[in-house]
Amino acid sequence: MGAVGTRVHWLQRALAAGAVIAALPVLLWTLTSYLFPLHVLMAMAVAVPLFLPRRPSAFTRVGVIVGLGLLALGLPGFLLGMFLFWPSALLLLLAAFADPRVRPVSAKIMGAVGGLAAAWFLAAFGSFYWHFTVAPALAEPHTYRAVSDPDTFYAELGEHDERLKRLGATSVTGTADGDAHYLDVRFPDDLPEARRAALKREIEKLPGVSRVDLCPVRDCG
Repeated sequence: MGAVGTRVHWLQRALAAGAVIAALPVLLWTLTSYLFPLHVLMAMAVAVPLFLPRRPSAFTRVGVIVGLGLLALGLPGFLLGMFLFWPSALLLLLAAFADPRVRPVSAKIMGAVGGLAAAWFLAAFGSFYWHFTVAPALAEPHTYRAVSDPDTFYAELGEHDERLKRLGATSVTGTADGDAHYLDVRFPDDLPEARRAALKREIEKLPGVSRVDLCPVRDCG
């Protein structure tokens, strides 16, 4: 068994850096959420081992403590998104023991496992983020959202549905957001522009409607 040395091995530091990188998508995902400050604190804890490059024993202790702590908090803190830090926790635990100078064979295995885990998590998050955030933002809207007077909101919803479907609408639903009431009129993506314009004009004629706009896919699906 070789000496540990006075510096943390580069493989351990690489895995610890991977733990920090795995925490960044979590911060990106919750950037506008009330959970963001809590997740920033968790990400800061994940980064602590990187500040101990010349203290191998402290690096190991901190990696184990933070890694196990994040794993333990994952289930009770599920609703707070703490489980999202499990990939970082795994990488920290691997980093704590992946010293080839002490474990020549198992350290390489842990390094490979950590690399695959980090790659899988980043790929999965990238796919999820694209599907639910980027793609809807880029997609062409296919719903008209009409601001409706609350008094007439539900009064003739069935009649509106029948009337607007004759003009190309596929569904007509009423939604409410606090004090605001909307009539959401969805139409097919291939509906010609002339028919879309006619549909919008017909929505604007409905009783109680004050404004009609296209609704982004991220808000109206």
